Amino acid sequence: MEDSLDMDDLFGEGPSLPLPSAPTAKGLGQKLDELRASGCNQKVAWSNLGCIAHVKRDGTGLVIRNLFCRPEDGKWTLGGEFPISQVSLNDDGQRIVHLSWNPSGADLAVVDVLGRLSIYTIFIAVNRVSLSRPGVVDQEDDLGAIVGMAWLNIERMFPLYRPAVKDSNGQFQYSATNHKTFGPFHPMPSRSTLIGVTRGGMVRLWYQQHDARWLEVNTELESIGSSDDLLSHASFSSDRDNSLLLVIHTTSHQIRLYRININWNIPANQKPIPQSQVPSTASLQISHVKVDDFCFPLGHVEGKDVSQSQIGLNDISRGNMSRAQLSHLEMIPPAPQLSKHSEPSYPIIMAAFSYVPTPLEESQQNIDTFSVIARWELRSAAQKLHPSFDKLGTRRNSVGSTNEQSLDLRRMSDITVRKAILAIERTNSSTTIAISYGDGSIEFRDRSSKVPITANEEFHRVSSMPQAGFAFPIDDPCLHTALSPNHCLAIGIDADGEAKLRVMEYTLGPLDTHEGDPKVTPVVIALALQFAVSCANHLNNDDLATVIQQCLGLQLERQFLSESQRAINMSVDYSHEPQHEKLFRNPMIQRCLSLQNTLGYKGELNHRTLTAKIAWATLHLRLAALTFAITFNNVKSTAGGGAENDYTRPEVLHSLLGVVRWSMDLMNFIIDDLFSLSRLTKGRTQDKEFVQQKVLASIPRNFLRYNSRALRGLDETARKILKNSVDGDQKQVFHGLKDIIDASPVKVPHFERILTDVDGSVKGAYQSQSISNEDRAAAEKEMLVDAGIPDPLMPVVGRLLTTTLNGLSNDINPAALYFEDPSWLGLSDDRSSDAFKQTCILDAIRKIPLTSGTNLRRCTRCCAHMADLLPQKGVSIWVTSMQRMCLCGSLWMLVKHLQPPYGTERR
Repeated sequence: MEDSLDMDDLFGEGPSLPLPSAPTAKGLGQKLDELRASGCNQKVAWSNLGCIAHVKRDGTGLVIRNLFCRPEDGKWTLGGEFPISQVSLNDDGQRIVHLSWNPSGADLAVVDVLGRLSIYTIFIAVNRVSLSRPGVVDQEDDLGAIVGMAWLNIERMFPLYRPAVKDSNGQFQYSATNHKTFGPFHPMPSRSTLIGVTRGGMVRLWYQQHDARWLEVNTELESIGSSDDLLSHASFSSDRDNSLLLVIHTTSHQIRLYRININWNIPANQKPIPQSQVPSTASLQISHVKVDDFCFPLGHVEGKDVSQSQIGLNDISRGNMSRAQLSHLEMIPPAPQLSKHSEPSYPIIMAAFSYVPTPLEESQQNIDTFSVIARWELRSAAQKLHPSFDKLGTRRNSVGSTNEQSLDLRRMSDITVRKAILAIERTNSSTTIAISYGDGSIEFRDRSSKVPITANEEFHRVSSMPQAGFAFPIDDPCLHTALSPNHCLAIGIDADGEAKLRVMEYTLGPLDTHEGDPKVTPVVIALALQFAVSCANHLNNDDLATVIQQCLGLQLERQFLSESQRAINMSVDYSHEPQHEKLFRNPMIQRCLSLQNTLGYKGELNHRTLTAKIAWATLHLRLAALTFAITFNNVKSTAGGGAENDYTRPEVLHSLLGVVRWSMDLMNFIIDDLFSLSRLTKGRTQDKEFVQQKVLASIPRNFLRYNSRALRGLDETARKILKNSVDGDQKQVFHGLKDIIDASPVKVPHFERILTDVDGSVKGAYQSQSISNEDRAAAEKEMLVDAGIPDPLMPVVGRLLTTTLNGLSNDINPAALYFEDPSWLGLSDDRSSDAFKQTCILDAIRKIPLTSGTNLRRCTRCCAHMADLLPQKGVSIWVTSMQRMCLCGSLWMLVKHLQPPYGTERR
């Protein structure tokens, strides 16, 4: 019987059945309908400052959110919603359709369905905005809906980093070329400009005056002859000649290209521009460049057979290209040229066509979701005209004449994907493109080839985080997506209006730091390279800190900190002559110390790591030094024609008392710690285990020297004022200052002698052992990043703990230091310091305890607090200057009122 059975007949292979496609995400069809109707449809936006704005579910409200570090455990998370109450009133309850941040990340453009523009500005705190331009001033117009808009670039130089390549010694080398952003620019670098085009073909330019007021100029693109000339999508980009390129898509499926020049009516080569000469009226000059009547995917479309198609219809097995409709139109500017010998890039027009089948089509006709990306490259072409054309006059309207150099639209091959494209963003100076899809995936593609950038095994060459193995995991689909400043986090809004935070993950497996895993170093290099990019472009890097916290351990974090300093070529060696001016003007020092502190911060219930404490103390020293510098350099004219130092005014000096008290107590804390360390290491001063935590590197030591000199100057001024002044209020405040200085067991001259002795010993140690500049820089980095003491400086430690302290003990009473209370400094791990943090919150800028009921700001990164002081007359200039950002360089966020948010036990 078994012989009579044919198993192939029973279980033989029949015709293959297609796998069912993934179910269509909720709201995807409606989202695509919105994308097809207008090119302005961004409902969520993430600014370069780190502020997130997104439209409420009902479409008429707007909320602000931000990423922040939780004070409970030091973990990064997405903050709560802060509604902007003015939005509904300002827009008359109209539906909001588009959001866009300016390049600096401080100004937010909000566009409603009628094309009315409101602009909001971040005001000190990341979750507080103020209205700078109301949309109600715009007229309602049926053709006024905005279909494309863009902010103008800020005129500046920026480095473009090449891939890091491993040399013959096994060390990765970083290189970058400097480039200037493409124009046009606002004549005042601190002011913003925004340009847009309406459905009816009106180009609108909004620009700020020197007093931050917004003005507007309108110019008609072309006259609208019929409904076929109405615009559906538009996109702007800068070009190398500092003009703007504008591409539009009409309802008749044409794409038209224009060049726009902005005339600011300012004399040429006049920089800087005086405020009085900022133009009250600018003008636009628009010239028509090219037209393409066939804006469709290549292939058989409506009876047209395009033979130059390079993809073939087989790439879309169950669909027809004619079903896809335009959803995105992007003008990608030329990328910076990496070298003189590299081939220049050209502007690229990118049009995305997407199609999502209905449930009936999906079930009965087996039609899949798909998208097609069409591309045109704009290349220059010489055009010779007959000399008779030179005799013709120019046309009076703005759509102008033909130039000798024209642009040719060269159609490139199309790209097909079996997903619906929902968002397109330019990244990394427009050298890459990020695309968000309807299935929840996000991918990065090269700007020219559009080839996806994915992980590879090139461990000797690192160009970006995606190439090194980082990628966004596929999550639940979101209808609206925006990437973070460093493109390693994403915020998505689903069909129910809920926000979801997505974090890049490392996809090539676990990192083994003990077995020589070849993946480890490329991961660190990729993160350091992105950190360098964020520093060069002044981007908030809280998103990068989030990724580092999740994928790197303590050992790799220190390796990352060292590599990040190499990537930005930051000097940490200030062991020779004092260079206070360079320290003050180097923002990279603050950025590196801020990240170092963040990586070692585990929440207020835990103690900082040693490297984080070094960074935290140095940031406070830098704040104090800047405070003294701003105050001493602010000189005001008096009624009699003389000059008066700002710090001699009672209200200014009173604001300095907290910083003075902190500085004096820090001196006492350092000396007391050195005496304690000297007793512990008696007879074994070469023991690194005891001394490696206490010797300061050259950067904090230089800040200490500057602050000591400032304290000495304040002390001398106090004595003169108390002797000669007749102003009762002034004498009272200076009495308070003198009491703080006199009560200190360690006097300023004594501490300055210690610093002078350490400086001399360090210089002598380097010179006597013929330490090279490279080795000296490595030694300084070891002290700052690894909290270690290099071998060449161990004799300095021995001298400091013996000879230097023995001499100091003859001038002060070491026993008096025992009764000083340094707990409020936040630099110790003892019980008294823990108890202080549990019972009191300190103003990190002014160094004073905050009273109950005080409105607070909290730093989004280091969780430091400050009273919410609004700019007002009588506030010291240093407070006004320093309160704009936290001492770590991050933004403030508003919290309701003073209440210790932590537990009572500390681990």
